[in-house]
Amino acid sequence: MGARAIVLQLFHEASAIAAHPVTYDEFLARHHMTGEAVRAGFGANENWLGGVLGALDRAGAETRIGLCTAALPGGAVLAPDFDRLQDELLTSFDDILSDFAPTHIFVLLHGALLVEGRSDPEGDLVGALRRRVDRSVRIGVTLDFHANPGPGIVEHADIVLGGKLYPHTDVRGRGAKLVDLCLARPDARTYHFPMGLQVPMPRQQTVEGPFADLVDLTDSLETQSGVDVTLLGGFPFSYAPFRGTSCLISAESEAAAIRAGEAMRREVALRRKALMAPVPNPQEAMDAVRKALGRGRVVLADIGDNPGGGGTGGEAGLLPDLIALDRPFAFAFLVAPDIVAAAMDAGPGGIVYVAGERTEVERLQEISYTNAGPMMRGEPVLGGPGAVLRAGKGRVVVTTLRVQAYDVKAFEAHGIDLDACDVIAVKSSAHFRASFAPLATGGIFIADSGGLSSPSRAPR
Repeated sequence: MGARAIVLQLFHEASAIAAHPVTYDEFLARHHMTGEAVRAGFGANENWLGGVLGALDRAGAETRIGLCTAALPGGAVLAPDFDRLQDELLTSFDDILSDFAPTHIFVLLHGALLVEGRSDPEGDLVGALRRRVDRSVRIGVTLDFHANPGPGIVEHADIVLGGKLYPHTDVRGRGAKLVDLCLARPDARTYHFPMGLQVPMPRQQTVEGPFADLVDLTDSLETQSGVDVTLLGGFPFSYAPFRGTSCLISAESEAAAIRAGEAMRREVALRRKALMAPVPNPQEAMDAVRKALGRGRVVLADIGDNPGGGGTGGEAGLLPDLIALDRPFAFAFLVAPDIVAAAMDAGPGGIVYVAGERTEVERLQEISYTNAGPMMRGEPVLGGPGAVLRAGKGRVVVTTLRVQAYDVKAFEAHGIDLDACDVIAVKSSAHFRASFAPLATGGIFIADSGGLSSPSRAPR
C-alpha cells in the first residue's frame, strides 16, 4: 500500500516589537484555502507548498490537502484570531480523517509565530494533530530558516526540517527533502540543539561570510553522521524563551545527533565575533556607497526598517542622502499609506513631500507583480494602492501594504529600468541578495536606520 498524506499549513512570522497585532483578516488577505485550490495556486511555485506537494506526487502518494493559510510578517496574532485559525485547521483535518487514514502528515509552519498568552502555539498545534492519530503515523514539519522551534514541535513530530539558505532560495527543495526523508527513513527522528547565541538577521545571510561557512559544514556533517542537519538563524524579535540560533539534526541514533550538534556548537563559537559584528549606521554606509560609485552599480539595503523582519517600512531617512548623491537611483518600498493618499490627491505631475524632500508624482499604480528571481519564484506580491515618485535623479516606489522589495520585479513592474540606475536601495535584511546581487557591480552595502527591525531593537 502506498503513502497516504495530509498536508496543512499555518505560516506567520511574528515580531514582538511590531506596532500592531495580526488578525484573522490578515490571513484571509494573503491566502486561506483548502483542497485542490492549494495545488492550483502553489503547486508549481518555488515555495514550501510546491516542494511538498511535488514530492508527494512524484512518490505516487494519495494526498489530501487541509487548510493552508498564511499572513505577511507582523506582530503577535491575537489569541481569539489564532483560536479561530487553529479550529478551522483542525476541523479541515478531522473532515479528511472521517474517510481517509493517513500514513503521513505534513505541517508547514514558520517556527516564529507568537500568540498573545501562549508560550508555544505551534508546538500545541502539532500536539493536537498528534493526539488525533496513531503513533505509527509519521508527522513531518517544515520550518522557516528564521524559526525559533518550541519544544512541542520536536516532541510531537518525527522529522522537523528547516530552510538552510538566507535568502530562502532552497525552500522547494527542502520541502521535497522532508517528504523523501519521512517516506524513506522510518527510523529517523529530529533532535534540537540551541547554539547559545542569537545571530542578528543581517549576519545570518548565507551568500558569503561566516554563516555561509557554517551551512557548508552542515552538508559535511550530513555525510558523516546525520540524515539532515539544519542550522537555523532564528528570529531575534521574539519574546519566546527558546528564541535563538539553533540546529535541527535528524538522525537514526541520538548519539549521532549529539556528535553533530556538539560539532556545530564548536564551529559557531569559533565564528562568534564575526557573526555578532555591528552593522554600519546610515552615515557610515553612505560614505562607503560614495566611494564605491565609480566601480559600478551599488545596492544599498536598509536592514533597520525591513518590513519582512517586523519593521514598518515607513522610515524615509535615507531619501535625502540618496538625492544628495546626484546619481540616478531607485528606492523601494516605502510603506506609507498617507503618502500614497497624498499622491492620489495630487495626481500625476503633482507634488508631495517625503522626509522634507519635494517629490513629483510620476504615476499612480496598484503594487502587484510576481517574483521572477531565485527566491519564491512564482509567488505573487500585492502591496495595495501605490505610487511612483520622482525625487531628484531617482524614483521611489510607495506602497500601502507592508511588502518587501526583494525581487527585481518590484521595480521593473512599476516602470523602472534598473540598468539606468547607479544606486538601488531596498528595505531588506538579506532576501534582496538573491535577485539583486548580479546587478551590484559596485558592491552591496547595508545600513541600520534604527527602525523596528534594527538589531539594536531585538529583546535581550
